[in-house]
Amino acid sequence: MSKSMKKIVLPVVLAVMLLVSACVTQTPTAQPTNSPEPTAAPNEPTVEEPTTEPTEAVVVEPTAEPIVIVDVIGREITLEKPATKLVGTHNPTLNAAAVLGGGGKYLAGFGNKSMGRGLYEQVIDGFDDLLEVGKGSNINMESVIASGADLVILPERHQDLVPQFEAVNIPVLVILDSTESFETVKQTLKLLGMAVGENEKAEKINAFIDSQINNAQTLLKDTTEKPSVLFLGSSSALSVAPGSMIQTSLIEAGGGVNAVSGVEGVGGFVDVSIEQIIAWNPDVIWFPQYSDYTAEDLLNDPAWSNISAIQNKRVYEFPSKLEPWDQPTAAVALGIDWALYNLHPDLYSFEALMKNVDEFYTMVYDKTFTAEQLGIE
Repeated sequence: MSKSMKKIVLPVVLAVMLLVSACVTQTPTAQPTNSPEPTAAPNEPTVEEPTTEPTEAVVVEPTAEPIVIVDVIGREITLEKPATKLVGTHNPTLNAAAVLGGGGKYLAGFGNKSMGRGLYEQVIDGFDDLLEVGKGSNINMESVIASGADLVILPERHQDLVPQFEAVNIPVLVILDSTESFETVKQTLKLLGMAVGENEKAEKINAFIDSQINNAQTLLKDTTEKPSVLFLGSSSALSVAPGSMIQTSLIEAGGGVNAVSGVEGVGGFVDVSIEQIIAWNPDVIWFPQYSDYTAEDLLNDPAWSNISAIQNKRVYEFPSKLEPWDQPTAAVALGIDWALYNLHPDLYSFEALMKNVDEFYTMVYDKTFTAEQLGIE
């Protein structure tokens, strides 16, 4: 190459080399050494690790609805919550509170404690300390208020007392119909079960009552013999149970017929004459365990001597010593059993009766009683 040509080429080569070097220096690297960590996308939630003790979920209790009940005389009663302190003046009505509460759970005041017989002393803790608020229509309103009662329960026959209790702002529920039957007993338990929040127990007891009725009907289905039975009142042997009383239901459920005819009455025994009783000439006579007279009094009275039941010595005290099985209460279920055993012992045994006694009292009070305690044989 000539010297002149070298002079031209060398400068050009140097210029090109300098240009390439400058371009390489300005090109960024693919991964810069100090580049920041990538951040999450704007809409992507951040996931946190669970802690060792997760926070407890807040449970919101539902607001209880008011309890609305239509009682046996058509009054609509609204309770903001289940009643917990009951008072009453009528034993069969108060008994519904005792059986649903398994004793004295719901009782704040009793009527006349003597109405409780021997049962309540055995199943109600602190029975002696319960306030007495009066019997029947004789109410001690100061005692009612002192009891802290949030509900008064009454039978239809005492509905005239409703305004007295409402005047002191205590709700009143009339739960026992004056026309007595097994259905009215069940209705009483159902209504009070709603008021105190014991619907399930009311249904259980009512199912037991139904089972005794159905069992008796099954055993009696082929029986044609139906003895006539006279059920006498407690205060006088010259008073009888008319068709509207629970005693008639017991007679019929046990496989008999009520000897009483032509006598009307609601809610109580009706007075009659000895001549009328002689004319009825019952095959069997029953009287309450709590009567003011005994079987011997009737058997030894010459005025009664021509009656078939007296001549055949078929005069019986209807049990029991602890509580009446012949009143419109849950224990009427056992009254059905005893009536069946008394009238048709060939169909229903004493052992079967006592088995049902154990089942009933265990279900209601979680205890039971012997035949001797109950005064039955």
